Amino acid sequence: MIETIPFRVQEIEKSSFHPIIQGHINGEIVLLILDTGASRTVIDKSITSGILTIANEQNEPFAAGINAQKISVEQIELPTITLGDIEFNKLKVFSSDLQPISKLYEDLSGVKIHGLLGCDFLVQNKAVVNFKTRKIQLHRRKK
Repeated sequence: MIETIPFRVQEIEKSSFHPIIQGHINGEIVLLILDTGASRTVIDKSITSGILTIANEQNEPFAAGINAQKISVEQIELPTITLGDIEFNKLKVFSSDLQPISKLYEDLSGVKIHGLLGCDFLVQNKAVVNFKTRKIQLHRRKK
């Protein structure tokens, strides 16, 4: 089944852009950078508070942040995340304090981000990103 999610392109600085996807986690609106360069999806702890951590399958206690700085992460399983109109259940992601990164991003672009939608999600869903239409297609298994 092919599902389509719209995204917007946010200018960060002159000739520097990021695709942004809007979603919902725990009833809150979230803005996630569609980041093909991020190996894993990471959501800010302010959004994931109250969700129990789970054993990290890959023993990655750190993830690389801006300027290749290491940031401490915990693996969690989001009960539900909605991207566009599509609901995903039991999505394993990392959670970390992204406030310093989010603040820097907001200072540069005026947009507060809540995380990165990483390559793990994109590969798992066989994503096709189309900048012309500003939509991402996901090839999901039928339920």
